[in-house]
Amino acid sequence: MFLCHQLCNLTLICHPNRWLKKLDLCMKREQQEICLFIDNFSGHKVSYEPSNISLEFFEPNMTSFIQPCDAGIIHCFKALYRWNFCARAVDLDAVGERNIYKLTLLEGMTMAKAAWEAVSAKTIQHCWDHTKIQLYVLTTVVNNLC
Repeated sequence: MFLCHQLCNLTLICHPNRWLKKLDLCMKREQQEICLFIDNFSGHKVSYEPSNISLEFFEPNMTSFIQPCDAGIIHCFKALYRWNFCARAVDLDAVGERNIYKLTLLEGMTMAKAAWEAVSAKTIQHCWDHTKIQLYVLTTVVNNLC
């Protein structure tokens, strides 16, 4: 099983080639071969050629079909956050505040938390249904059992 949990997302974002090399070396040590699916974002181009990782790039415009968060969850979260941000600005304006759009980091984080908590389970389920990922997995499992 994949045990290289020490690789962090920050390394992936800042140094994708270094991250990929570390992951590849880890897979080699564990005598594992994996397939890494990557969207076609231009920043995901890598120069390192791994030996124990097969890189598969998605076709253009596939992201919203295969990544549930991009299929509407993030959109819903952002809409809720913006609604709260605008409502806050209106409230501040009503009491005569001059800089109605200024907020502290804590206020922004609190608003983000509230927006995430307002994303309904139904929205999340709809986005997963839209991708049809679980239908594919269920069909594959059933076909393999028969």
